[in-house]
Amino acid sequence: MSEKILEIISDIMTAVSNCLLYSKEHPASLYLSEKAVGIIEELYQDDALSFTVLGDSLLVNMVPLAEKSLHVNGFIKKLRRKGIERIIVSKGITAEELKNFIAELACYDKITGDYPHISSGVIEVKLKTEGYSIPAIMAENKLKVKEVYQGLSRFKRLDMVGLEDVVISFISTLKKEANILSLISPVKSYSEYTYTHTTNVSVLSIFQAEFMGLKGEILHDIGIAGLLHDVGKMFVSKEILEKHGKLDDSEWAEIKKHPAHGAMYLASLPELPKIAMIAAYEHHMKFDGSGYPPGRQKNRTQHIISQIIAVSDFFDALRTERSYRSSLEVSDIIMLLQDRSGKDFNPILIDNFVLALKNTE
Repeated sequence: MSEKILEIISDIMTAVSNCLLYSKEHPASLYLSEKAVGIIEELYQDDALSFTVLGDSLLVNMVPLAEKSLHVNGFIKKLRRKGIERIIVSKGITAEELKNFIAELACYDKITGDYPHISSGVIEVKLKTEGYSIPAIMAENKLKVKEVYQGLSRFKRLDMVGLEDVVISFISTLKKEANILSLISPVKSYSEYTYTHTTNVSVLSIFQAEFMGLKGEILHDIGIAGLLHDVGKMFVSKEILEKHGKLDDSEWAEIKKHPAHGAMYLASLPELPKIAMIAAYEHHMKFDGSGYPPGRQKNRTQHIISQIIAVSDFFDALRTERSYRSSLEVSDIIMLLQDRSGKDFNPILIDNFVLALKNTE
């Protein structure tokens, strides 16, 4: 049975890729749907076949699927990012119905079509219900990020499910709350800086990207990249990271190694979006090729998502009070961003960010 399940999922994910590259009307989409339906008809239990996402596992007819593959991992990620925890396929499904469902799964934020033989259970994100407020939700998300970071080590598997849940919540909350400044938390203690800062950078980066018109899968990848941009700091001594006062030259040289350390660590995690590794390496590079690690000598251009995260990183860092300087007002940070536009930062992104902030006032 498991081989047939793997084949169904492979057909569905290949059809998803085909829809993204071409359209649902491409002949391959119908062919793959017909092939999947033919196998589904052999696997019904009580006239239905169910797929349930539980953490990072997939249950088929409520039995865990032991085998994993790139397509299975992709299927789980796709459903989680759509906010779907369960799909039930009933007897009588046609290839055309499955093809249309796959097209929505591939190309749209939500499943909105009417499918008589397919039902999908949506994960509800808590928002202003059961006593939850937006500050409470953001505090809960920060706690989840803290738990993930505290569980990190160079030899331990990253909790991707926890990070995905946080990003899904960020995207949902941004749709409800117009004022971005109410979503990014102040740093209350130095020991909390890493978790608060990474949470804020993720939210600010999603905020920028949405205002640019980006949506769907790329928003999730940007959110994950924001949460992990500073992961290389776990390879830097705690004494340096938590030093009160300015760093000396040797300490600063150690800090500057964290982008390379972070990229090397993230490169070892196959389930992670590749842009997270790139952004971890590039977020201290600058638009003009300066910064660190050195990019100009290698003829390297900073990736656009790394540029987005660099803007968020700078903005949030200057909002935070440090032992050697006070926090800055938003208006002062904007002036600094505009002054460094074209040098440290992409001028198009600065214009976008400033306009987005004004639109939330």
